[in-house]
Amino acid sequence: MEQLTQTISNLVGIMLGLVGVVGVAYFIFGAYQYLTASGAPSQMERGKSAMMTAVAGIVLAMVAFGIVDVVMNAVVDPAVDISVPDPATPTPTPTS
Repeated sequence: MEQLTQTISNLVGIMLGLVGVVGVAYFIFGAYQYLTASGAPSQMERGKSAMMTAVAGIVLAMVAFGIVDVVMNAVVDPAVDISVPDPATPTPTPTS
């Protein structure tokens, strides 16, 4: 089970890194479009739209990473003990 969780963690880390690189590159592309628009409103709007899309994509990727992390922690180390006690074992009674 530990190997599976480590593999999933590694894959999520690699994918998050790729999303980050693509998001930053797309943000830089949008900033370049905005800065070289020379006052053309349509070009400026395309640049702003590209930058906002890149930021939204990066935020969405971080939220997805958080959700995967919470689920993996819940599966690997559950906070609730669901083990069933053995009925043959007597339970200790408190003494006063």
